[in-house]
Amino acid sequence: TIQLMGFAMLTILYIVLGFAYHKILDKSVAGFIVLFTLAQLFQNFGPNVTTFVIPGEVFPTRFRSTAHGISAAAGKLGAIVAQGGFMQLKDRGGKNQFIDHLLEIFALFMLIGFFVTFWIPESKGKTLEEICDESEEYY
Repeated sequence: TIQLMGFAMLTILYIVLGFAYHKILDKSVAGFIVLFTLAQLFQNFGPNVTTFVIPGEVFPTRFRSTAHGISAAAGKLGAIVAQGGFMQLKDRGGKNQFIDHLLEIFALFMLIGFFVTFWIPESKGKTLEEICDESEEYY
């Protein structure tokens, strides 16, 4: 639920920031800062928190630490690729001329994250063995 709420709010905020980028900045820099700060709040409140919680719950016990490490490494690799790629795009068409489109791209990725969240198995009220469909006979 926290991840869905985070992704939903991030999608909305990035749509507003992206499609109204120039209008917001022309009217109020402080307003833009408030909206962007809200986006950071929901980023840390939702997807950032669950990034560390969900892998500990959904991977089978035998592979949990390895899978958690691979998951974390994939996230960091994605951050590096995104940083390098977006830095190349931000000046497309002139200095900082593509930032509004980058915010729109962020909105798309947040929307994708919202829908991908439904693929994660629900673990509420279940033991780790039930989630992994493992019993003690396999140990």
